[in-house]
Amino acid sequence: MKYSLQKIASWLEVPCSHLIEITGYRIDSRLVEPQDLFFALKGETTDGHHHLQQAKEKGAVAAVVSSSYTGPDWGLVLIQVDDPLLALQTLARHSLQEEKELKIIGVTGSVGKTTTKEFIATLLSGQYKTGKSERSYNTKRTLPITVLNRQEGLEVLVLEMGMSDPGDIRKLVEIAPPDIAVLTKVALAHAAFFPGGVEEIARGKIEIFSHPKTSLAILDHALHHFPEVVEKIAPPKLSFSIDDPKADYFLCLQGMGVIDERGVRAYQCALPFQQPHILHNLIAAIALARSLKIEWDVIHQQLPLLQLPSMRFEQFEKNGVLFINDAYNANPESMRAALSSLPEPKEGGKKIAVLGTMCDLGKFSHEAHWEVGRLARGLIDHLLVLGDEAAPLCKAFQESQKPAEFFLDPDPLVKRLKELIRFGDVVLVKGSRAMKMETLFEQLK
Repeated sequence: MKYSLQKIASWLEVPCSHLIEITGYRIDSRLVEPQDLFFALKGETTDGHHHLQQAKEKGAVAAVVSSSYTGPDWGLVLIQVDDPLLALQTLARHSLQEEKELKIIGVTGSVGKTTTKEFIATLLSGQYKTGKSERSYNTKRTLPITVLNRQEGLEVLVLEMGMSDPGDIRKLVEIAPPDIAVLTKVALAHAAFFPGGVEEIARGKIEIFSHPKTSLAILDHALHHFPEVVEKIAPPKLSFSIDDPKADYFLCLQGMGVIDERGVRAYQCALPFQQPHILHNLIAAIALARSLKIEWDVIHQQLPLLQLPSMRFEQFEKNGVLFINDAYNANPESMRAALSSLPEPKEGGKKIAVLGTMCDLGKFSHEAHWEVGRLARGLIDHLLVLGDEAAPLCKAFQESQKPAEFFLDPDPLVKRLKELIRFGDVVLVKGSRAMKMETLFEQLK
């Protein structure tokens, strides 16, 4: 969105008389483009104030910096504030307040957030001018960047909202209050920060429904396993499911995809995906689209356009081996979904899983890894495990007497995988984001 520097400064309640037009907003100096405003944020390993020169060289015209900064301006107009991150969030909030007609859709969940966000945006774009979160920009730092860099003239903006710590969702909702919010599956993710387990995680996730502006809550029907949590959701509710026909939107996976809408058979289609966990995200997106009065023929028109985000059950074949890159992230639920969705190998082939540590599980880590290993016994033929914390996963699988191998370093794992794979095999690669399991594919080339 284009604003004058003077207007931006007025929102931040700091003096500035410059009428320079700002056309973009960045927190990464490497991504800066001409006429951008750069926010010098401090991180765990870096400080944006050290990158002002690079921002200027890339074309930035101004920067929001800490009031304690005393270094050179590098030719930038400097707007000094107490907290550059708070300033970024404040600008995003003011920017949305200026567009009363823009509908905000919020999406959260332990699994499926990004895929559901992408599906929603694709379905809605058949009828509305729709924007969406860039990549997985779903944090207190990155969500405001999506808001500020949105296109002019949007009718709907679909925002992904992530949660690593208690209170994260509420903060994001304060920045961008949703008109309608969607909660996908709740599972054991970032549990190190939620010692109460899945129910405590659910309580954090339902903060997406907490703003008075939110007029509709769309949620996974399975959340009703926690009735005290559901009772705290104030807006009217719609549920979706691929398992329970009592949901308001139920997708039957038998044969052709039949969708029941509030108990009435409403639509039948050839399903664009086969994996149940992906179809769970699809029915969530369809429930949202129908709540915005998208007709079934428009949904039918948009279904072939649906695409999975990168590293979400991404499939490619090489030398007769089918590789599945599901390496974006992992928790017990997404591991279960991926292992249960593996296609059958070609004749003579085997199912091989290369699984990395599921991070941030805290006191639940040992049991969660063990349960994934136990589940995998009946689903795959050979297991390679990476990461010290994932050792229980390997040990649990070994009880099946099937081959399982444990590695602390990726290089010997890749060497072993190269020796192991044969024509017709199916190879799943999955682990937490911190494990960067996708780099294994680079070594396989």
